[in-house]
Amino acid sequence: MGDHEAIARGLRAVLGNSFGVDDVLVTGIRRLGGGSSRENWSFEVSSAAAGISARPLLLRRDPPASVAETDRVAEVGVLSALVTSPVPSPRILASDLDGIHLARPSVIMERAPGLADRSVLRRRDPLALGAAGRVALAERLCELLAEVHRLDPASGGLTELLGPPPPDPAAHEVARWTAEIARTRTEPLPELAYVGLWLRERLPPPPARAALVHGDFRPANVLVAGGQPGTLLDWEFAHLGDPAEDVGWYTAPIYRNEHFGEEATWTPDAFLRRYRERLGPDADEAIDPARVRFWQVLALYKLSAIAVAGVHSFLHGGSDRAAEPPDRVLRLAVVATMERS
Repeated sequence: MGDHEAIARGLRAVLGNSFGVDDVLVTGIRRLGGGSSRENWSFEVSSAAAGISARPLLLRRDPPASVAETDRVAEVGVLSALVTSPVPSPRILASDLDGIHLARPSVIMERAPGLADRSVLRRRDPLALGAAGRVALAERLCELLAEVHRLDPASGGLTELLGPPPPDPAAHEVARWTAEIARTRTEPLPELAYVGLWLRERLPPPPARAALVHGDFRPANVLVAGGQPGTLLDWEFAHLGDPAEDVGWYTAPIYRNEHFGEEATWTPDAFLRRYRERLGPDADEAIDPARVRFWQVLALYKLSAIAVAGVHSFLHGGSDRAAEPPDRVLRLAVVATMERS
């Protein structure tokens, strides 16, 4: 209860400053599951002075030790820039980026309608969409990713907020996750050393057009309401880079069931065709088979790095959640390097 009380005090202070009132009431604080790199807390806020009654909000707070290093200032900047874009994204109401009131860097945002469920495209069908409804939703998710990549970083202010994209996005991402593995591994990992070498030897050329990359685009990060995708969540990995990074992430073999379900009509090839239909010739480079394969392997390398960091955090007392060893994703990464393009 102590943690809840401390969070309530912090929320009252941050929201009181943001609303310019001193009668903020915070109720219903509840820690949500999921989110390996952030703590998510739902709550309601009321203020007679501000004319607010039980407004549903969400707190996203850095954990004591994150399993993935991300930049809260950059995330807030991206979400602020997306407010006027066609991409549905969370609306930020207040932030405590220095952790003065909430102990660690935090962002408070509106809780949008809809449900995010990693099984939404599977036959388990948690939203009762039916087979046709699940395929239709999958197609709309693909179109949503294309909308993200369609944004012009310069005109939308993203270049100013995030800085220019790296000259070689692929090399940059390989170096980033290699450094993360070196920082957090607790034992020799020859499989990851091999995959890292494979990636460095097969770097694709820089993309002709850099795009906003979400970095974790998947059904579990999209709120679905009425069978339609709504708000796109979890922007902490967002950056400017190669749009094929998101394509490779979505089509990586480890996510095959979660991202495509069991319907025979919705496959990775169907996803790539739909993406091409939405973006036109601008999509040709991002769906090039060799480029997609590189980013699929990089996705598994990144997931392995996050898993390794999770084990490190648990062993060193930075997290109270036991982390699963990276064995399965390591095997998939090695197998992926051996498949033909």
